[in-house]
Amino acid sequence: MPATLSKTGLTAAEIREDYLFGTILSVVKKSALSDRYLCNKIRGQEDALERELGILWQATRIRSEPDPGDTDFDLIEPAYDYTSDFFVGESWGSLKLRRAPVRSVQRLVFAYPNIDAKTFTVPSKWIRLDRDYGFIRLVPDGLAVMTSFSGYILSVLSGGRGIPQTINVDYTAGFGAGNLDVATTLTSHYMDYLEHLKFSVVADIIRDSMLPQSGSINADGLSRSISLDFKNVLEQQKEQRKMLKDRIKGPAFTVV
Repeated sequence: MPATLSKTGLTAAEIREDYLFGTILSVVKKSALSDRYLCNKIRGQEDALERELGILWQATRIRSEPDPGDTDFDLIEPAYDYTSDFFVGESWGSLKLRRAPVRSVQRLVFAYPNIDAKTFTVPSKWIRLDRDYGFIRLVPDGLAVMTSFSGYILSVLSGGRGIPQTINVDYTAGFGAGNLDVATTLTSHYMDYLEHLKFSVVADIIRDSMLPQSGSINADGLSRSISLDFKNVLEQQKEQRKMLKDRIKGPAFTVV
């Protein structure tokens, strides 16, 4: 399996040479870990982190309701819910996108009861975007358009209740546009994500190796004790992942 199949540019050779040392090599030789095995572990952990953290390693074009015949996208997501407090107080139409980091927003459309019915396309200059966290806020600009938007809200969204899957967002998210770009971006700005990926790959290898918590090795007349607290490894992995998840969610705020 070619190493280029990695989404992040992380290779089997890098894991083998730079991260497999210490206790695990007391039982498992580097040569016993094939490129195919290590690449599978890398891809498995890349996919797991994308799901758990809501991130995308590579630039991904996301659509809520693609037009018939539209194939210029990589992923389809359901539309977002319109909540009753969407424009209340200081909320300013706050919306947390499902994936981060966000590179750009192509379209944001209010559609009720569906995309084929009455719609309002939000002008791009209204959109205030925090790219790292994937937060959107809407700041209306222009009296004529604001009047049109207010009329739309009053006519279809003024019941005082939330409406499911009413906000359609087309956007692009991901750390980079390709393997090299991803690796450069991660190394320059998001090293903690890359290091956690490597740690998770090694933890997965340790799990597969089924190493005993303690034991001894006899070689060339010498005896050496080894010990491994795998529960501690898993706790470290869990704590690191929680920290990264909190980071990608962004700062907590309360709307009043």
